[in-house]
Amino acid sequence: MRMRRQGGIGLIQIAVYGKGGIGKSTVSANISYALAGMGKRVLQIGCDPKHDSTRALLDGKAQTTVLSYIRDTPPYERRLEDVVLEGVRGIGCVEAGGPEPGIGCAGRGILSTFDTLKRLGLDDMGFDVKLYDVLGDVVCGGFAVPLRNEYADGVYLVTSGEFMSIYAANNILKGLRNFDKGVPRVAGIILNCRGMEGEYESVGRFADAVGLPIVACIPRSRLFSNAEAAGRTVADMFPDSDVARELRRVSDHVVGIMEGRTELLRSRPLNDDGMALIAGGRNVPGTDAFREEARTSGCRSCAESPKKITTEDRIIPSCAAAGAVHGCSSITDSVTIVHGPRSCAHIMTSSKNLTEIGRRRTIGAGRIPQGMRIASTDMDDTVSVFGGAGLLEQKIRDLISEGHRSFFVVTTCVSGIIGDNTIDIVNAISNEHPDLYFRVVEADGNILGDWEEGYIESANALLDMVDETIGPEDDAVNLVAERYFFKRGERLDNEVFDLFSSFGLRVNCRFMYESTMDSVVGFKRGGMNFVSNSDRASRGVSGLIESKLGVRVEREPLPVGVREYAAFSERIGREFGMEGRAAEVCEREVSAYRSETEALRERLEGRTVLVENRFSQNTDWLLELLLDLGTEIVAVDSGPVHRWRERRPASRYASSGIRFRQNCCREDVLADMDRHSPDIVLTDSVISCADGVRNTTYSRPAPGLRGVLGYARRFADLTLLPATEGWRNIS
Repeated sequence: MRMRRQGGIGLIQIAVYGKGGIGKSTVSANISYALAGMGKRVLQIGCDPKHDSTRALLDGKAQTTVLSYIRDTPPYERRLEDVVLEGVRGIGCVEAGGPEPGIGCAGRGILSTFDTLKRLGLDDMGFDVKLYDVLGDVVCGGFAVPLRNEYADGVYLVTSGEFMSIYAANNILKGLRNFDKGVPRVAGIILNCRGMEGEYESVGRFADAVGLPIVACIPRSRLFSNAEAAGRTVADMFPDSDVARELRRVSDHVVGIMEGRTELLRSRPLNDDGMALIAGGRNVPGTDAFREEARTSGCRSCAESPKKITTEDRIIPSCAAAGAVHGCSSITDSVTIVHGPRSCAHIMTSSKNLTEIGRRRTIGAGRIPQGMRIASTDMDDTVSVFGGAGLLEQKIRDLISEGHRSFFVVTTCVSGIIGDNTIDIVNAISNEHPDLYFRVVEADGNILGDWEEGYIESANALLDMVDETIGPEDDAVNLVAERYFFKRGERLDNEVFDLFSSFGLRVNCRFMYESTMDSVVGFKRGGMNFVSNSDRASRGVSGLIESKLGVRVEREPLPVGVREYAAFSERIGREFGMEGRAAEVCEREVSAYRSETEALRERLEGRTVLVENRFSQNTDWLLELLLDLGTEIVAVDSGPVHRWRERRPASRYASSGIRFRQNCCREDVLADMDRHSPDIVLTDSVISCADGVRNTTYSRPAPGLRGVLGYARRFADLTLLPATEGWRNIS
């Protein structure tokens, strides 16, 4: 057989399948122990939601499952060593785990586990043997993953003489046949005896009918329970027992496969008539008549592919798929396909279109709005039965015929739950069109997280496009993770460019904000990298850039307000060797700011202001502006912080006499309004304020000082309006 190479060492991947409770985990652990004793570097991956596969290899201890780990740990904090533990004889131990009982799809969890391990670098650890211990009662799309060619070179079936156990083994053969594509991969049957009368004969009839050898016959023994109580394997605790000798027959069989001495066999499952004969204790005559016919698919997407495009990874206020779509659709000369229901794509495109309408004057000539760069496979409820592969293939082909050249495919909860093999579908089409660009981002929000998780995963995908041979240019900078959801006005983009052009610098790439494929490829032309904000998603993207490209991203976000702008100017001058010019530009901009705020101060000085902060991480720019305008800030009421984020950074105005309140609800804000009767209420929430109070919304403006001055003018104009609109007095 053709051996895989991993880290320079030959690798064989073995899957051990069997009905739940048949003893496959015990058998797997003993095989791993025996193989390790033969000098093989072994990794055992438990793929059963019970997550007890590796206990006997870890002195009876349980370990953190991959699914619980990815649920509780943000992507940029995940480490391979947290989920791969070293057991006895140096055996690597992994447990996939499963969702809460009755919630979610355990099979989908297997897909997520394998993808996570791959992203974290498991393939670089140099194992000789990977052994997958897999539940085989129902070979659904998720639990069938280890049957795929890329994961299993050989498959062992653990069974007893009970009919349901044999029935499960036959079902596993059916699943394996659907993935074989003519490649023999069945290793044989392991009989784990229950002590039934005629047990060997029953399994022997089935083995003869499907053309497989019984590799080992493990006797029923108290030694298993004794070893389990001690947190050890039988092969470890009772090495000279008959049980241990039978188990070593399996490890010898694995080594025989590795060395080419033992042949693998084709999957030849029985049909219902054949299984009825087995159930009745009869031999299966003329076996070919009782075998299930192999169903070969003419679907091109099922063809074996020599390479992968990618899978990068990986809910609830807004799902991971929405975040990934937002990131991928920022590439202006590409199309992003949402592999999911029409409703999901509608929500994603609607938010994009509303933003584009709000800043319609900033869309350059010929640029396609982001909402129009998103397509959908329009999944409906039938895909849970029939799958969505055909929908995705047809959508890609339709878009190719329309002239599109670059494609991102983002998976949703639905495509993940049903186990659509999106990678293979895209690979097949990619092989037909090597001149086109394809990238898959598996961002199934049902397990992997919320909007931010998907956004970070899309950044991970986009960074693979970067040409790392390109060097930095003297006058170029990059902007990272810009996201202006609520900004309006034709000068939005101009202010971003002007921020740097005033220093004689140009923006090379606006990473994940209206970028071209070429600008992302040439990302490393930028001599400095500036992050737009300090939120978690921006920090996650910055961390990815630093780890994948080996370049530094400035810790401080793009400046807003005088204090931040002055520090930014000083940094630009120092890094680009233009201290004099930077100081001159800063003095000019700050002087213009002071002049305008002084003129507006006449209308605002002495006015009382209440600030409600429900979503913003940092409002110091706003407080700085209000103080420069001469207002009195009576309170800053902050709402609860999202569970993923750390506490908001302390304000530099915390000791200035301004009253700060944390974890405020709407009732707290209304109570403060009654208490202080402010002249103006400023809020970053869209909820309307009480009658009789001048109010307006705010959000972090475009970088520099011009956006701040825009708010200054708005606040001043509020004083010219009546506290209660005239229409409210009409009876």
